[in-house]
Amino acid sequence: MTTPMKSIKKRLIPFTTAILATTILLAGCGQSGAAQNETAVAYTKGDKVVEVQFWTSAMEKVNQELVDEFNKTKGAELNIHVNAEYQGDYWETQKKINAAAIANTLPNVFIDEVAMTKGFADNDTIVDLEPYMKASDFDREDFKIGDLGNLYVGEDMYAFPHMRSLPVMYINKTLAKKVGMDEKGPQTFAELESYLKASYDATGKTPMYLFNNDFWVMEALLYSYSNTTILNEDETAANINSKGAVDLITYLNDLISKGYIKVLSATQQNDFIGAVSSPDTLLTFSSIGGYKIFLGLAAKTKTELGVAMIPAGEGGTRGVSVGGSNVYLANTGTDIEKAAAFEFMKWITDTDQAAYASVNTGYLPTRLSSLDTDIMKNTIAQLPGYQVAIDELKFSKMRPKNGVYHEVENLLVTRISDIWTDKLNIQESLDALKKDVDAILTR
Repeated sequence: MTTPMKSIKKRLIPFTTAILATTILLAGCGQSGAAQNETAVAYTKGDKVVEVQFWTSAMEKVNQELVDEFNKTKGAELNIHVNAEYQGDYWETQKKINAAAIANTLPNVFIDEVAMTKGFADNDTIVDLEPYMKASDFDREDFKIGDLGNLYVGEDMYAFPHMRSLPVMYINKTLAKKVGMDEKGPQTFAELESYLKASYDATGKTPMYLFNNDFWVMEALLYSYSNTTILNEDETAANINSKGAVDLITYLNDLISKGYIKVLSATQQNDFIGAVSSPDTLLTFSSIGGYKIFLGLAAKTKTELGVAMIPAGEGGTRGVSVGGSNVYLANTGTDIEKAAAFEFMKWITDTDQAAYASVNTGYLPTRLSSLDTDIMKNTIAQLPGYQVAIDELKFSKMRPKNGVYHEVENLLVTRISDIWTDKLNIQESLDALKKDVDAILTR
């Protein structure tokens, strides 16, 4: 199977982690929480075909191809037929799932963003996978690529990883060489400024664009620049006014004021996509999930595009939030439908399927065994940016789990943008922002 190129905008929207709507909080969403810990049944093939409804988000084409392959092979063998329906980006899908939970019209299984696990579990929208793994003697040990925290609520696994992404630094190797800089890219934030200065002095054009709407990238910058987390350990308060956060926002503000960085808003996403592969852009931060798309765009402008890790802070500090998608088993349907849906979940996240999804998108595989497949080995050899992202996984961190974090993200994006555009006092603004974030987290 091969994946045709699809609309750039449609494929890149799921990479960003702050789109439009705030998280809908559900209290008693129509799905019985008492069913959560029922004894799971192992799937047994019957005479009738079991229909499984599967809602997808992100990478519509690849997910549909995987479903088609399942229906022709494993599904036909087990008398399971999966019906896939694309629901939009992560946030559109989240809204539809929340609405379906209220209306008792949930699909049997669905894909959504990694940070949503706890919110779905708290609202009884999804079920604990532990009983199903036990019933089918499922081995989870191969899920070892990157931080796994967003699969769990407490000690129990509530999701399987589907596709994984990390923020990386894209470097215009053609321009770097032209302005006398190492094409491997800056290794530290101090070197980052020297790269931007060299490019700006040589060309007079903005050398870097920052898509402010993608707060997932800001999480990585905070981790790496100053070892700062957005929220405290129990996610009841924000650290956004800490010294580390103030230092990073001040650092970026200085680069913006010098003309080295231009900040783009949510309405300028297409501008950002174009900037990544522009001959005049030296550096950008974005998802490894866009790697193959960006390479294709860069080739059209005869630009050699490379991938590097997010720069390190003082003392070699690095950290990047693991993003991407999970597969969830919805709290709906009969025992046999749940068991059938779980069979599909196991298949779509297995070694060969994880490798296929990776090489046809740019996302990283979710199984260690996938790295040993010929298709992954060949892809990494041809496209070394994959290996950079895989190496960066050693610095991976869990995204915040709090069910209202998307609302927090939206507020952070808006208010930090205001600091830069309105030239506000940074410490005072972040102090006020912390109070407002804390109010959301504790209401």
